[in-house]
Amino acid sequence: MKKLLLSFPIVMGILFFGILRSDNNVSSKHHSSSNSEVTQSKYPTKSKLRIYYIRHAEGGHNVKKEWGIYPESEWPAYVGNHSAFTPKGIMQQSRVSKKLNRFNFDFVAVSPAWRCKNTVLPYLEESKIKAEIWPELAEIYATNLIVSPDLPEYTSTEKILGAGDEITLLPEEEPYFTLRNDGTHEFKKLRFPRDHSESAKENAMAKVIIDRVLKLIENRSASHKTILLSGHGSSGKAVLRMLTNDPLNGFPQLTNTGVWMVEQQEDGTFKLKMFNDVPFSE
Repeated sequence: MKKLLLSFPIVMGILFFGILRSDNNVSSKHHSSSNSEVTQSKYPTKSKLRIYYIRHAEGGHNVKKEWGIYPESEWPAYVGNHSAFTPKGIMQQSRVSKKLNRFNFDFVAVSPAWRCKNTVLPYLEESKIKAEIWPELAEIYATNLIVSPDLPEYTSTEKILGAGDEITLLPEEEPYFTLRNDGTHEFKKLRFPRDHSESAKENAMAKVIIDRVLKLIENRSASHKTILLSGHGSSGKAVLRMLTNDPLNGFPQLTNTGVWMVEQQEDGTFKLKMFNDVPFSE
């Protein structure tokens, strides 16, 4: 009997410890479940839209000015040629695939210009992605006026979009590029003074074109979240200015094969995250 009485507290202690441990397990499981719910609400699974833009590799037209000090008879064949890369441009092009493979693009759109198509061609060959030709990504002149609230509206009755030359793909290009049904012609480039003395009118025309680019981005973003655009320097900054609604005062030129990237925010606006391959922070 004495042994039984001595063992009774021990048994009760074991039972109490078991109940306490069971309660702690229930509490721990409930706490873990709460944390999971908080985590899911804090970090939504919906991916953000990211727009990347790469300028073409250095072309012969980019170095014409620096070769101006020499007689034309001494110029290499590529100088002044919009459809040929310089030796530097060839080197830049050879590095594009490695640069772009980091980003897992699910849609690519390209200017119809030879230099833009061929800048990303090695990447397209390697990634098995077929790029869509966007005539609206062709080269245009635009400045920070394009986002000015004082910019006059384009009032000319002359049609711009789709009113230029027909775009054709060479047989060797067809495996890598495709034309939109509503994008088989370039936009019409209106004539302005070469000194850009009518800059406001030029920017008003450019805005019509870039507005179309933004609409195309909006349409494609319904099913694609990581979009690459391949184009030119001036038009590339015009797209960036209008996406961010920022005049980009003091920003450097977009370098050949330089990349910028913007990310869409919760309120629908776009924030610049990278410029000329370098992370950007305000």
